[in-house]
Amino acid sequence: MTKDEILATLREQKIYIQQKYEVDKIALFGSYAKEMATPQSDIDFYVVLKKKSIDNMTGLWLYLENLFDKKIDLFYHHPKIRQGLKTQIEQEAIYV
Repeated sequence: MTKDEILATLREQKIYIQQKYEVDKIALFGSYAKEMATPQSDIDFYVVLKKKSIDNMTGLWLYLENLFDKKIDLFYHHPKIRQGLKTQIEQEAIYV
């Protein structure tokens, strides 16, 4: 799977994801965004939710794991996000 394939799939599913899981923004970052992924790499997403809830967070995670058939790491927007991670996301994020 490539960065372009992931982004194309997200674009196709964007409206559904936004409505079902109350997502405001979603971005790809990490090894796939940098085109440095290996077969063992997980897919990293940064997500801003309109409404944070366990159902939205868990549901989105499960949906994306099934959609991509890969391990997914979701990082949710939070004002106290670790500075190093925040910087990495800001530099690498590709928003859909």
